[in-house]
Amino acid sequence: MSIPPFAVIITAAGTSSRFSANVNEHVKKEYLSIDGHTVLYRATKPFFNVPGLSAVIVTCPSGSEDETIVALEDLADISSIPFLIIPGGMTRKESVKNALDELRDLSVPFDYIAIHDGARPFVDESLIIRTLAAATVTGGAVPALRVTDAVKKLGKDGLIAENVDRSSLITVQTPQIFRKNEILDAYDKFPGLEADDDAAVFIAAGYECTVSRGSAENRKITYITDIPDAEKQAAEYVKAREEGRKSAAASKRMRELLQQGDKWDESGNRE
Repeated sequence: MSIPPFAVIITAAGTSSRFSANVNEHVKKEYLSIDGHTVLYRATKPFFNVPGLSAVIVTCPSGSEDETIVALEDLADISSIPFLIIPGGMTRKESVKNALDELRDLSVPFDYIAIHDGARPFVDESLIIRTLAAATVTGGAVPALRVTDAVKKLGKDGLIAENVDRSSLITVQTPQIFRKNEILDAYDKFPGLEADDDAAVFIAAGYECTVSRGSAENRKITYITDIPDAEKQAAEYVKAREEGRKSAAASKRMRELLQQGDKWDESGNRE
């Protein structure tokens, strides 16, 4: 079976609040590195190795477009397909909706849309391909792992209330992949639905979603301990960011002075 054309949404507009809980200044986990490449680069790059990729949209916090471009390294430069970086919303669901609206207007043809967490840097091509293949059967598919630990339900008093049968329980990952028209329709029908993931919106709209074999390696970066030397990286990142902002502000001020037509010395004083 040939791989159908698809687009991918990489969600990276979150606040990283849990990750930055022990850091003096806020830093997004997607911008830090693991073994020489940023988390965001690693989460995005495998999709370029899958035939059929037709468009890429990365969501980011408003005002962080430049930082996001840097974190993507050379991906935006080498891409010969539409590659958009757009501001996300207040929630992940709003960010996905913004990206879907952008894809709706693209003239590039594709049949499926993959939605992947920018904080999952260990996804690989085989997982993407088998999830896409599963989606062609039912219209939607998510990678999943069976629950292997014992599961208990707590009562309001904090004590164990009952044992839960884990035989039918799974944990789901991303990328979650859906037929284009069906996921667009699902988000149009349920704009205010509180959902943990995109599959919940898809199913609520009456569409069928199956599972593909997930990977224990495909974990999500959540806490600062998930990245080796993250605290050191975060401190260096914040320092570099502040230096960059000061340099940009100085350059802006100099341009403003030059536009006034007077002569100024290197310290910004009128001669």
